[in-house]
Amino acid sequence: MTDEVKLFIYGSCHLSERLDSDEVVGNGGYGVVICVNGKRVEEFSGGFSNTTNARMDIVGITEGLKRIKVPSNITVYLTNGYVIDSLTKGWLEKWKKKGFKKKKHVDLWIELDKVLMANTHSISFQHSRDVKFTKEYQQAEQLGKTMSGKRNLPSDIKATNNTGTDLFATTDENAHHNILLEITDDKPILDSICVDASTINNPGPTEYRGVDTETKKVIFELKLDEATNNIGEFLAIVHALALYKKNGKELKVIYSDSLNAISWVKQKKCKTKYEKTDTNEKVFDLIQRAVTWLQNNHYDTKILKWNTGAWGQIPADYGRK
Repeated sequence: MTDEVKLFIYGSCHLSERLDSDEVVGNGGYGVVICVNGKRVEEFSGGFSNTTNARMDIVGITEGLKRIKVPSNITVYLTNGYVIDSLTKGWLEKWKKKGFKKKKHVDLWIELDKVLMANTHSISFQHSRDVKFTKEYQQAEQLGKTMSGKRNLPSDIKATNNTGTDLFATTDENAHHNILLEITDDKPILDSICVDASTINNPGPTEYRGVDTETKKVIFELKLDEATNNIGEFLAIVHALALYKKNGKELKVIYSDSLNAISWVKQKKCKTKYEKTDTNEKVFDLIQRAVTWLQNNHYDTKILKWNTGAWGQIPADYGRK
């Protein structure tokens, strides 16, 4: 009888928890839980600094498959759509035939391909949406996030693709790299405020707030009829900056767990793809006011990424995840 094996994979990068930033560089970890014929038989994790969410998913799959010695029917569950499509839509085979020209993560794809070619398993790759509330997948997630929050992880392979350019190169690489340099891995600075937003349906009714990091006291909050989570996070950061400047107070640090929002503030642009309509006109008026404020005001406040993997949920979190 052929074994039925399930691999639950979770790749984590503490600068890309929202999963819309697969190629952002930061501390990363992977968690793997292996079940054989319905019984959990093994779990393990690993991690690197200077890596990405996508790379951690690929490593997790590779290391998980290496543990399966007996020919089996294997289902691999993960969240990363890019990795799933690469393995199910024939992309990896096309990249191989073309020598992986201008492709990212070549070192890891080659290693995974060796594992795939050397086994006699029947393997399918599935999105984790149907298993995300199972104990096994949640354990894999916890393992990956815990590892990505650790300090002094070994640096990921500094590989280059066939064109000699950095594998990690992205459109917004410089902005994201600057954010990475400002991460505090040890513990959060308590003389600060943190912000968060919560959206129903995304886009939909949205609210955001600012909270004293040490006391957890709510400093400000606002509800919006219709917006996206990233817009709420962006407006929350600017709200904090403008409020403290207006009151003549010194604000040393703002924490947010949204890489996109931090990047938008630093670029003084709200780069949302959400389109303006009659129902969200007021929100876009607020966005324009926020952008204008950023363009016309100087501030010394550091805007830092909250290290969710190491510190847990940001104190301003609404607890609705």
